[in-house]
Amino acid sequence: MNDMYHPNLKRSLIPLYFLSLVLLLSVLLIHPLKAGAAEASGTVFPIPPLSDNRDTQLPNVVVIATGGTLAGKARDATSFQTYQAGTYLMSDLVNQLPNKNKIANVNSYQFGNKGSGSYSMGDLYDLSLAVDQALEVYDGVVVTTGTDTMEEIAYFLDLTVRSEKPVVVTGAMRPWDVIGTDGPANLYNAIKLAGSGKTKSFGTVVMLNDIIQAARDVTKTNAQRMDTFETPILGALGYIDETNIRIYRTTAKRFKAGRADWATPFDLKKITKDKLPAVEIVYGYQDSSAGAIKGFVGEGAKGIVTAGTGAGGISSKMSTARSNAIKQGVIFVTTTRTGSGTMYPGGGNGVIAGDSLNPQHARIMLLLSLAFSSDFNTIKNWFGTVGTQAIQLKTQAPDIEAPVWPQDSTLQATNVGQNSLTLSWPEASDNIGVKQYRIYDTGSGTVVGNVYASVTNGVYSSVSNVVYSSVTGNVYSFNLSSLTAGTTYTFSVTAIDAAGNESIGLSKTIQTSPSSSSDSSGSSSGSAVVTDKLDVTVPAGSTRSVSWKDAIWITIPEGATGQELRLTVEALQNVSGLVSDSSKLLSSVFEILKNFTQNFDKPVSISLLFDPAKLGESQKPSVFYYDETKKTWIEIGGNVVDNKITVEVEHFTKFAVFAVDKPKSPVSTEISFTDTAGHWAELDIKQAVTQKIISGYADGTFKPDNQVTRAEFAVMLMNALKVDKKGKVLEFTDKQQIPLWAEAAVAQAVDLGIIQGYEDQTFRPDSLISRVEMVSMISAALGTKPASQATTGFADDEDIPAWAKGKVESIRLLGIIDGRSGNKFEPANTATRAEAVKVLMKMLQQK
Repeated sequence: MNDMYHPNLKRSLIPLYFLSLVLLLSVLLIHPLKAGAAEASGTVFPIPPLSDNRDTQLPNVVVIATGGTLAGKARDATSFQTYQAGTYLMSDLVNQLPNKNKIANVNSYQFGNKGSGSYSMGDLYDLSLAVDQALEVYDGVVVTTGTDTMEEIAYFLDLTVRSEKPVVVTGAMRPWDVIGTDGPANLYNAIKLAGSGKTKSFGTVVMLNDIIQAARDVTKTNAQRMDTFETPILGALGYIDETNIRIYRTTAKRFKAGRADWATPFDLKKITKDKLPAVEIVYGYQDSSAGAIKGFVGEGAKGIVTAGTGAGGISSKMSTARSNAIKQGVIFVTTTRTGSGTMYPGGGNGVIAGDSLNPQHARIMLLLSLAFSSDFNTIKNWFGTVGTQAIQLKTQAPDIEAPVWPQDSTLQATNVGQNSLTLSWPEASDNIGVKQYRIYDTGSGTVVGNVYASVTNGVYSSVSNVVYSSVTGNVYSFNLSSLTAGTTYTFSVTAIDAAGNESIGLSKTIQTSPSSSSDSSGSSSGSAVVTDKLDVTVPAGSTRSVSWKDAIWITIPEGATGQELRLTVEALQNVSGLVSDSSKLLSSVFEILKNFTQNFDKPVSISLLFDPAKLGESQKPSVFYYDETKKTWIEIGGNVVDNKITVEVEHFTKFAVFAVDKPKSPVSTEISFTDTAGHWAELDIKQAVTQKIISGYADGTFKPDNQVTRAEFAVMLMNALKVDKKGKVLEFTDKQQIPLWAEAAVAQAVDLGIIQGYEDQTFRPDSLISRVEMVSMISAALGTKPASQATTGFADDEDIPAWAKGKVESIRLLGIIDGRSGNKFEPANTATRAEAVKVLMKMLQQK
């Protein structure tokens, strides 16, 4: 007989079924991180409510516990390293804290109870949402976690928590129940810090051992010591001494307090946790293999962070594997394994500079970026803004003080020969620092040389022995050559600071030795003609800068080639078969060769010294390369700084500087930028510049992938519409922050009803314009009627604000705006200069 079909037994089991169901629902509510991988972002966490008996004069702080050493149970009172992490409940630990009722009303929520390394990225997704939910009620949140991956957990919260209220992450290096434990003190001070409000708008901070650190920059430096957490180079934010909380430096986020762009683009409520992609870290070392990269790509990694040697270097095998992975759509971020140092932009497509983020922080940044976009340029822009967090002060008074010379300073001339001499001078001083010394031939009114200073922490220091440009010896002297024998010259040296202020000159009149005299100096450092040959080997994938005879400089960027490069440079002595008119030749003819035939993967920079004295009034210098097949010189152009001209090339051959005629017309009809050739928006950029809608930069670049501020787009839009009418007087509360160059355009846009500002009556000129804001302004400019459809044609329609859907759809139907990768509109993402130009040119086609 089957007992399950006995009527009485069946009736007796029914209550047990209901009880089991209730217990299951209770577990899911109390421990939401046990739920499925693709939970809706609207999950509600059982954060305890504020107590009715709380002291209304004190701040309200909730401790969200995840376990770790702080909640660990030791084998005995002296077992500092032998313990079970995540054993004690936070409610019990908080109750043991003395005098806690004097600093805050404290509650706790047990999110989990295990070591920090046991949590998945999906768990951190839940943790961040729990913190934001708690901050809707509490004045501050303390998150306790294990220290092993504390810096990653803290940075994840720093990038995703939407509230500006204080979030303090703490833990311990010794378990709660051993002698000398740091757990109680860390927990007590973290509660005190969160309740003080001192770190409001700072983002997430880490506080252990009484020291306050920024989540972005802090790292664990020792496996056992209690003072393990440090911030390399930059240092701590501040510290706590009993009742004193001192903050001595700030974060870049703090400067955006109260602004819409304080929060990052990484709003977890807009995605489910299964959208968090696989992102890995590959460690570089001597002759490291390609196996790690290949393996991670094979397992489906969408992004990889390389922890490279030195300034991010990787082996040739890794470089080749990286190039292949990029072709498969994997995005790479370059960092250093050294523990500190900044990786600067300059990598090619598929590789992003990690700034000063260490590998584990960069992984969190890349993981979140890929969760919200697959577009390389968007992610690169996020790393340059959200990830970089560099502080830029725009309110500093301009430097108007020129450098000064010591009293009784003179310019000295030594080693005077028939064709050369050496000038020397004392060190000048400046309120900020001397950037360079410039040497003039006052007789001809030309610049004949520059000596550059070193740079320390972004500010030009007093000149040191680091030498740039056409310099030999120390930086307080300069060798001149190619002079005429028996001729009288007057030279002048000035000092220039970083702001461009130039001192008075120190002058000296000198006569070179007559032609009958012997000249033994033999120096040619300032000449544009040199001899001998250079032979250099550059490891595969490495960056290298070489200079030769102070007449040519070559910079090989990282990743320019996946194989070892042998580079040779020779100044050709006989150019009769190459140069038909030697009077136009301003430099040596350099033959630059390499050990393989294919072009470089990234442009290589070449700078050449030329002789400005040979230029006519209507001439300018230009770099040419020799086409060996056609037997002719092809002009490249170049950027000129004093007597040095720079170009970027993808191959090596013969190069030289020639004098060419300047355009006869005052304005060239051909628009050309050094960074737009081959860009998808190149034609639109040229048209926009021609129509004076936008302009390039003084260095000859357009920077098409730079982001656009609200003030910049207002100017571009008004230039496109050719508005002549003077606008209304601006009444924004932050109108003083609107740059002078943008005031008229903003006023015109307000007068036309294109711009209305925010609810707090601000305009926020420096905020980056979002794609939805840009389209809204385009719609207002065209006067389009919002589409009647409730949805748009974009794949991420649900992310587009309801108020903007009609406008976005109407502009989409006109063909003015296109989706990004996967037909996504990405409304909250920022627009680039190229995108702004594209939509403006399409807008004009509709008028």
